[in-house]
Amino acid sequence: MKVLFVTNEEKETNKYISTLKDALLTEGIEVKCSVEDFWNNYHQYDVVHFQWLPAQISLRTSAETDRFVKQIDKVKNRCKIVATCHDFKPHYSTNIHLDFAVNYVYEHCDVMIHLGKYSYNHFINQSNTRIKHCEIPHHIYNNFYHFSLDKAVSRKKLNIPLGANVMLCFGIFRKDVERNLVLKAWKKIKIQDKYLLAPGFYQLFLRRKNIFLLSVQLVKAFYYKLRGVHFMNEFIPHNMVETFLCASDVLMIQRAVILNSGNLSLGFHAGKIVVGPNIGNVREILEETGNPVFDPNDIPSVAKAIQEGFRLKDTELPQQNADYAMTNWNVSDVARKHIEVYQEIRKINTDENGV
Repeated sequence: MKVLFVTNEEKETNKYISTLKDALLTEGIEVKCSVEDFWNNYHQYDVVHFQWLPAQISLRTSAETDRFVKQIDKVKNRCKIVATCHDFKPHYSTNIHLDFAVNYVYEHCDVMIHLGKYSYNHFINQSNTRIKHCEIPHHIYNNFYHFSLDKAVSRKKLNIPLGANVMLCFGIFRKDVERNLVLKAWKKIKIQDKYLLAPGFYQLFLRRKNIFLLSVQLVKAFYYKLRGVHFMNEFIPHNMVETFLCASDVLMIQRAVILNSGNLSLGFHAGKIVVGPNIGNVREILEETGNPVFDPNDIPSVAKAIQEGFRLKDTELPQQNADYAMTNWNVSDVARKHIEVYQEIRKINTDENGV
């Protein structure tokens, strides 16, 4: 069996696809990551699997969208299409062409994989009955990360005081609403030696030719530094992810709009308390495991959840989170669940062809 992940692996910002691909290869499944093959060599594959389509396919015009739709229709005549529902639609999207493309794939795939019950229930009640829906959790990257670094060593690398109470917000902050959510709640937190580590909090585009916009950016960056936010103007390399997680006490998911979060599984794998919004599949998992949730539209709720997170960091919950992740989200087990889906698709192909 040959599976195509429609993605440029070299541009991967997290290890979701590459770790899943490696686990599938270990199980004997031929997997390739390629956008080029989607357009030109799809006929070589049994399954074409979409993950984050907006990050892989550039659509800016109606003509490009029409070409994409025609290509999907051609692929369906030869392969089975699988789509993993990472989001209902692209975050804060203003691109109607990408929005249409995502919906088109969701409406014309053969199988939709959901990372939790929330999205499963959302689609099962409204989608085409021809589409098969199944739930496969977001895996941890235990074939890549191990989180064995000592906290003191990690903090020394990042110049963080050993005795600090550290909250980590990982990933790029997408909008000011997320920055304000964290800043306003953080101001209300009543703990000593608090340290807000948010490497993707704000990015400076120093090559701007517009002096006014550059000045505004510099003022904002200075303001955020004064508020005690420790951020960086660079992408965090994969080999430093463990250092950031091992240096922290609490991981906060800073999203105001969300369905799933790789930071949730990352935080559990690292044995951290995870605090997140009471939305989508995130809410379902956090509430089930006893980790704090908040209403992103209510700052006191956010502050209360963070405060509770720091209280829980010295309990058994961090280790319970790590055990839960390894038991339920091990990448090898998740890969085998994908294989079951692929094999069922192949059986359908065989039955349809009468072989």
